[in-house]
Amino acid sequence: MNVSQKKILLHAYGNSGRGDDGVGNEFIHRIGEWIVKNDIHSIDTESSFQLNIEHAAAMADHDIVVFIDTTKANISSYSFSQIFPESQHSFTSHSISPSVVLSVCTELYNHSPVVYFLQIKGYQWEFGAGLSVQAKVNLETSFLFFCTKLQEWIDSKNVQEQV
Repeated sequence: MNVSQKKILLHAYGNSGRGDDGVGNEFIHRIGEWIVKNDIHSIDTESSFQLNIEHAAAMADHDIVVFIDTTKANISSYSFSQIFPESQHSFTSHSISPSVVLSVCTELYNHSPVVYFLQIKGYQWEFGAGLSVQAKVNLETSFLFFCTKLQEWIDSKNVQEQV
């Protein structure tokens, strides 16, 4: 089966009202335009304020899932890596990781899609602020990388070998 026939979910989360925390939401907006422009029907997008265990249900309907979020981590502009279910997990109503959502998907739906995490470097987190200049540059850099990655997946037969 060609990956273009596989269902892909791109899920960004963050608070657009808190400066660079909205980078993921802007990323989803831009990738949505790219999907329409390229007439791709196997990719779904979702954007939310934060991850919840309920997001495991959407994952259960997809073969590949990519979570997109802003990070304060010490990275240059973005990082992209495969994630795996956490064997031991706990969560609160305000904090859940993509690996925990994957674990819940695996446990509840007996389905474990290939999951990746795209983290985009952010710098400012003030309420009411827009995206910083640096975050916009990182958004553009990660967007160009990811469009290339999606195209590789569409053209490839084995997604896991494309990390």
